[in-house]
Amino acid sequence: MKTKQPISEAEKNQILYLVSHGYGTRKIGQRVGISRSVVRRIIAEASPDDLKSEHCDGTKLSSFHQIISDKVALGLTTTRILREIRDLGYSGGRTILAELAAKLRVDHGIIRKPRAKRRFETDPGQEMQLDWSPYKVQINGRLVKIHVLGVMSGYSRKVFFAAFRNERQDTLLDGLSMALEYFEGCALRIVVDNMTTAVLGRREQGQIIWNSGFLDFSKHYGFTPFACAVRDPNRKGKQEKSFRLLEDDFIRGSSFSSWDDLCIQLSRWLDNIPDVCNNRIHGTTGKVPNEEHLFEKNLFIRLPADRFPTYSEEIRVADMDATISVNGIRYTIPADYAGRNVVVRLYSGHFEVLEKQGGILFSLKYHDTTVSSAKLVIDQTHFSSLARKPRGKEGNRGMKRDFIRRFPQLSELIDGIQLKFKSLLSAHLAILIRLSHLYGDDAFNEAGLYAIKHRRFSADSVKKMLEKRFPERPDQLAPPLDGRGGAILGEVEESDLEEFGILDSYESEDRAE
Repeated sequence: MKTKQPISEAEKNQILYLVSHGYGTRKIGQRVGISRSVVRRIIAEASPDDLKSEHCDGTKLSSFHQIISDKVALGLTTTRILREIRDLGYSGGRTILAELAAKLRVDHGIIRKPRAKRRFETDPGQEMQLDWSPYKVQINGRLVKIHVLGVMSGYSRKVFFAAFRNERQDTLLDGLSMALEYFEGCALRIVVDNMTTAVLGRREQGQIIWNSGFLDFSKHYGFTPFACAVRDPNRKGKQEKSFRLLEDDFIRGSSFSSWDDLCIQLSRWLDNIPDVCNNRIHGTTGKVPNEEHLFEKNLFIRLPADRFPTYSEEIRVADMDATISVNGIRYTIPADYAGRNVVVRLYSGHFEVLEKQGGILFSLKYHDTTVSSAKLVIDQTHFSSLARKPRGKEGNRGMKRDFIRRFPQLSELIDGIQLKFKSLLSAHLAILIRLSHLYGDDAFNEAGLYAIKHRRFSADSVKKMLEKRFPERPDQLAPPLDGRGGAILGEVEESDLEEFGILDSYESEDRAE
């Protein structure tokens, strides 16, 4: 016996709607994506009332009419409206929603005029298109300007988007590095417009004067840079169209609780929602970008082992309160470096602080000013080495708490030291903090875990392990790329330097001794 082809309630409602509006079984089958025999069966099983147009229209849409109208007024796409009202309980099909949305757009006067464009296609692995687009979005109740970098594969139409705070050259190169890692390779050619971070100008014969940093970047990854002619937006038409999709289907009508929330939701929108962005069927190619990418990525240029250095570097003198200023916010650094020169590397989303010899002290994400207006970011572990005379048990508890917050995987080591040495815990903690500054967190963690494994519960054991592994301390440990490396974000407070009064007391003790 032949089994009936299963059909969802939404598909059934869509069939009945199309029948009530005069569509034949062949057209219905094509639009719904099922066979004509199934269409005939649904029609035969339907009651006369089911086939009335007013019944089909009203059953699914009537209770959502005002919500749909509001979303149409915001300029949202039909696909996005469908996604959002389904979360509210809508169970109808896309067709009836699309027709209602089209009528409402006319009522609201939202009609896009088509423009003639020059269309061309590229072979797999041949071309990527790059551009910036600024937007204003609601973050934590405030209107914040963001700069979105978009990179699209000309063949698969897979697109990468990332939000940044500016369009500086180091930000461009950092974002493009992220995009190439996202695509798992690089096309032979990357098309840009005449942004000064890539193109400085043109000579009389039309020869392009490339920005040296961007040209070095292209040589590192092996692609050929290509600049559009002046006033030729259609050359990057695929990328421009993807920005319209981003604006209509993600930016417009959205709000975010923080900068991190914006980035997380944008990443999810790119690849983790069915029928959206890279998971949708592309209107021109008729194919799903993510599926086409699986084929195309094999033809991309393989990425080099090392990332291109995408940061600006400055030498700063730390204040005597062990703070430095980065983008108008003061951040604490390890107290041992107060009043000394440190190197600051500024990336697009985080910064790193290095000592003069090149060892990384810590790396940290930029303070999110959309969430807090504080001007001082304090990491209490930066002052652990100053605790020469802890105030009884509370002093030990505070140092231990701060250390474990920074190195949670080494809590067993601290418990072992406390059990073995009791009142000397603070001295061991001070030595361990100094070792972490000297050798970097990765090497320090490894040595600490080794000490735990072999039941060597003392700061001296960790020190000997590090000295054995690094008889000559490396000039520079491998830099973290995400800003979550050496430091833990401590309490964020208003700028009040009384917090650092403890430094004066220790200075007085030194003189007394």
